[in-house]
Amino acid sequence: MLRFYEEALNAGREDAFTELLAPDVAYYNPATGTARGPGGVLAAIRGLRAAFPDLHYTVEDLLVDGDRVAARFTLRGTHHGPFRGKAATGRSVEVGGSTHYRVAGGKLTEVRVFADFLGLMRQIDADL
Repeated sequence: MLRFYEEALNAGREDAFTELLAPDVAYYNPATGTARGPGGVLAAIRGLRAAFPDLHYTVEDLLVDGDRVAARFTLRGTHHGPFRGKAATGRSVEVGGSTHYRVAGGKLTEVRVFADFLGLMRQIDADL
């Protein structure tokens, strides 16, 4: 699980998406929308990284129960590209959230992100 944060999300290692995500992974994120498959998740994260190139997740807590994992995180980055209709502001953002995962065969099969999307939009002074 931590590999997904460190290698895929933080380091932006694109091959990590295929290594760590199941071929039919379902991804739900209020910031990027719904995606399917490693390629869909990669495209969603590319969009997020284009808006926040220094994107970094810090995992604060990790809970495991069978095939389910919950991670509480803090996301930090700087708004250097367009995001959800808002032009780059150069503002730093910090957002808390959690992600719930399902795992099968050593790969992530479901990813559900619950983050303070409204707080993020306020930090970049987006019209709401």
